[in-house]
Amino acid sequence: MKKLVVLMLALVMALSVSAFAEPEHKTIGFYADNVDSYYAFETDVLIALSERDPEVNWTIDVKTGTGSAAEQLNAVQDFISAGVDAIAVIQNNAGTTSECIQMAKDAGIPYFGMTHSFASAPNAKDAACFIGFDFVQEGYYAGLDAYNRGAKKVVNVEGVLGQGSAGAQSLGFIQAYEDNGVELVSDSATWAAEKNSGMDGTEGLSLYWCSGGWMKDSAKTQMTNIISELGPDGFDGVYGQNDPMLEGIIEALEEAGLDPADYWLGGGNGREISWQWVKDGIVDMDVNQSAALEGDALYQMLKAYFAGEEYRAYIHPYLNYLHTDNIDEIWDSLVPFSDLDQYLAKRDAGLIVYDINDPLFTDVEGFA
Repeated sequence: MKKLVVLMLALVMALSVSAFAEPEHKTIGFYADNVDSYYAFETDVLIALSERDPEVNWTIDVKTGTGSAAEQLNAVQDFISAGVDAIAVIQNNAGTTSECIQMAKDAGIPYFGMTHSFASAPNAKDAACFIGFDFVQEGYYAGLDAYNRGAKKVVNVEGVLGQGSAGAQSLGFIQAYEDNGVELVSDSATWAAEKNSGMDGTEGLSLYWCSGGWMKDSAKTQMTNIISELGPDGFDGVYGQNDPMLEGIIEALEEAGLDPADYWLGGGNGREISWQWVKDGIVDMDVNQSAALEGDALYQMLKAYFAGEEYRAYIHPYLNYLHTDNIDEIWDSLVPFSDLDQYLAKRDAGLIVYDINDPLFTDVEGFA
């Protein structure tokens, strides 16, 4: 009997030690194509969630490039040489990503793609995931708001002319007018791809295309020159595709002695600063597209992958369309864009949806 008790105690002690054993260590290589606050917040959320989770033991090696395809290739090669357990990449372009996916596959390392779609890559489904927002839908919300508020001569400040996400936002913007029966110079896809010079279009929608490089100062310079060229009555709306550019646009209007409230103003991103702009009526709308949801989704997918569990692999996080008519109603559910503590607090309080299995997260076309 005494021997049986000793054996049982030994078994209990063994199980207790096992229960509190350190989880298996994993190393994740994360590459961001450029220095960008969006990309930085994405990694901050990933690191914060992993560090406070007792069920994971991860080292996350973050490398940041300066916007070249060669840097992406070199970073992935370095991660493979280092023998990481997973690779996550915010890409430079889909062609380079295709090469990187193949390299990772040959090395037996899962490749997680972020932010910018590579659905056109022939081996896209060899990636362990894609997480990125639906930029066409984001632009559509802006176009719908502009249409509903009567804007017909709009300055369209793209992030980078022809860049995938920027072009997608412009496409969505035009589609909103097209879907509402507005006669256009050509179909939305053609116009979004070909663009035009100067303010040109139809009576229902004319666009002035330019690029602010996703940066405040560049957008401000562009808008200052456009005000001088067109005059204050030469446009009735401005679409700044992210909030830094929208801030530059607002400053350009104010410094020209114009009241932003006299124009339709819309944006993308939905950073905290724009929540207040909308509340104060400085801008009409924005789209809350927080990088936090991408970082959180990656954390969930990595954890599931390492545990050998199935997960939704190719998803769009959800967008919050905020405007002057609904801002008070949705304020608490808006997803923080730059404040990590606020994001974690809202997550813990159940004020925001973060679970990738929730139907607010949608599957990406092209990967199915």
